[in-house]
Amino acid sequence: MTYFIEILIRGLMLGSLYAIVGMGLTLVWGVVGIVNIAHGEFVMLGAYFAFWAFSLLHVNPLFSFVLSVPLFFFFGMMIHKRITERLIKAPELSALILTFGMSILIWNLAQFFWTNTYRSVPYLTGNFQIVGLVFAKSKTISFFLAIGITMALFAFLKYSKVGKGIRATSQNSEVALVCGINTMKMRAVTFGMGIGLAGAAGAIVSLQWVISPQMGASYVSKAFAIVVLGGLGNIQGALIGGLIIGILESLVTQYMTAKMAQIIPSMIILLILLLKPTGLFKK
Repeated sequence: MTYFIEILIRGLMLGSLYAIVGMGLTLVWGVVGIVNIAHGEFVMLGAYFAFWAFSLLHVNPLFSFVLSVPLFFFFGMMIHKRITERLIKAPELSALILTFGMSILIWNLAQFFWTNTYRSVPYLTGNFQIVGLVFAKSKTISFFLAIGITMALFAFLKYSKVGKGIRATSQNSEVALVCGINTMKMRAVTFGMGIGLAGAAGAIVSLQWVISPQMGASYVSKAFAIVVLGGLGNIQGALIGGLIIGILESLVTQYMTAKMAQIIPSMIILLILLLKPTGLFKK
């Protein structure tokens, strides 16, 4: 029983990371209306940002996590203003093609700068015990970082003026515009937030696992599964969806095989599309 509880808690820790990735994608998809195929590549860039900061500048990875949020936020806003803003009224296929091309470009640049060699950030190694349960220090710290950024996101969207504007734009952009809300600004901020969350997730990933230019595809597939499971544009749904996928992946890895766990996102997408195409929660 103790071992089973340990697996569930590890699943929650993993799911909290997936939730951040999923919330970033569902924010952009639900508010901006763009399916960002390159979302996973920004997770990868966040991981390499933490790696470079640690290996070249000897910056504490926890400080890199804090820096990654505003850095990737402004990076995302710049991308939106220069590239994706013009796609808002364009056919959805145009956005898919552009973000797919962006994904390939980032992936190739990452291979050029960092090669295919696996990298890691050797920080907070080792385990500790609590009432007989064994946990890795890095994953525990990552879990609390994920909780912190999730709470900050929910508080921002619920209580801040900009957050309320984002929610109004998501629900009905035309009515929001009539009410005096700058919907163009809200979309730019939202796109920046989505990329900021991806960068923060990447910094968390670097604390736990090895990183490589190929890692983005894995995270974007999980993000899509989370969005489909939780419901398009629903932040609470993305949080719950991420936790569900994390727990399922942890259980399947322990009681079956790690390779089997990798097909969970695809299975979830298939089942939800067949049984409840709108997801578990409405927008």
